[in-house]
Amino acid sequence: MALAIDRCPACGSPDARETGPAAAPITAKAAEITFEQPTYRVLECARCGLLYRDCTPPAAEFALYYSLVRASKWEITGYYPTERAALECLRKLAPQSKILDFGCSSGRLLASLTSDYDCYGIEINPEAANAAARKGLRMVSLGELSQKDAPKFDAIILVDVFEHLSAPLELLRKLAIALQPRGSFIIVTGNGDAPACRRDPAGFWYFREIEHVSMLTRRHAEFVAAELRLRPAGWTTLCHYDLTLREKLVQQTQSFAYWQFRKRTALARGFLRFLPLFHRLRQGDAAPTYSCSRDHVLAVFEKT
Repeated sequence: MALAIDRCPACGSPDARETGPAAAPITAKAAEITFEQPTYRVLECARCGLLYRDCTPPAAEFALYYSLVRASKWEITGYYPTERAALECLRKLAPQSKILDFGCSSGRLLASLTSDYDCYGIEINPEAANAAARKGLRMVSLGELSQKDAPKFDAIILVDVFEHLSAPLELLRKLAIALQPRGSFIIVTGNGDAPACRRDPAGFWYFREIEHVSMLTRRHAEFVAAELRLRPAGWTTLCHYDLTLREKLVQQTQSFAYWQFRKRTALARGFLRFLPLFHRLRQGDAAPTYSCSRDHVLAVFEKT
């Protein structure tokens, strides 16, 4: 049964506005078990600006899903553009700096830095955590960070993790405590302010991943900085994927046609409806994937 979210999962405010129409259910499989996100809307918190689903699968279901899903679901050979940008930030640190990758998966992001930096990781998926340890990351738990002799980090990074968090501010607060003064807090995630998202947040491709329950906005980033006594030090928008010109043109054409049908324009009622290529878009209840825009952000904070 779905868990109704009647308060902002970050700040707890009950005041929110609907950002658009409801989106159809989502299903995903892990180890032959089917998980479902029921029909949902995306709300925008009036207090802190977070975008979040108004219902999600229960926490126990998510925990089972993350323990079963293969780490390869999120991985490629090489790096995404967002990851390359994150690595550029990390390579500016002094040698032997301590870096923590929260939600490090198999450790692929920090693997190339282990000879020059003291790299740590936190990962809940056992298979991925073992792979990260083999790559040279020191694996720790979130609970260990609050211990008296716990290390303090020069940089803490979350790449494609924020959108998975059911209580984002609570987690970020715990991590910020483990950060050295003037240390860097780096978050790479979907950009809730991107025009492609704002057009229909619930139907936007990023919210169509079952495990993506929230999206960062610039206003929420400023809220986080104020709450955690961090200084905003960078906000860079990026495309998440390396796409060919053909892939970009296909996505742009499909998106244009879909929105013509959604708005019932004269072009849709006339010319487009006779083209077999767009028949699926005309009948579909979900927007086509549109991942070719600068719909991700690299947000950098400094601990004051």
